[in-house]
Amino acid sequence: MCGDLMVTNEGGVSVACGSILGAQSSFLRPGVLLDRDGTIIVDHGHVGSVERVEFIGGSPEAIARFNRAGIPVAVVTNQAGVARGLYGIDDVARVHAYMAVRLAERGAHVDLFVFCPYHPDGVVGSFARTSEDRKPAPGMARAAAAALNLDLSASWVVGDRMEDMGLAEAVGASAIYLGPGGCERPGVWSFPSLAAAAPFILERIAV
Repeated sequence: MCGDLMVTNEGGVSVACGSILGAQSSFLRPGVLLDRDGTIIVDHGHVGSVERVEFIGGSPEAIARFNRAGIPVAVVTNQAGVARGLYGIDDVARVHAYMAVRLAERGAHVDLFVFCPYHPDGVVGSFARTSEDRKPAPGMARAAAAALNLDLSASWVVGDRMEDMGLAEAVGASAIYLGPGGCERPGVWSFPSLAAAAPFILERIAV
């Protein structure tokens, strides 16, 4: 655990806070911060087991395009299901490890998975509280930036909820909203899917 959040690499292994901070260097680069449910996998509601993981069409291929362009990819996801007692931290890690395996089969990888298990309405005492890491607060993005040497002001946040747009605003990143209804928030671009958004990001991100 790093502060209020949990960080796992693409193999689902927890990364210590000290290791994250120690990875930082003077060379900063842009990256892509992706929401998980509703962006990469179908949002079935509190996905806490591998049996419920279903990739959204084109999302693995979009991530592979970022990989080929040398753009770091991090997943930043609120996991209130932990606080609500629906599943545990180990279940989240297993889901991320499973996603990493399935992505690898399609030539893609996520450089870092970051998740926040806290929620103020939780029923599990140790996780039932507010947190600066829960989106739209900036904690998870800052942890990803420290781990991957990201310039958040040159990075992109992609998600299907207003909390993702709030995160982008909080860290000064560009924002992409995914969904059929679009988003009329100033400074936000809307696309139906990650696959549709990827070419737009690749045309504009400076690597």
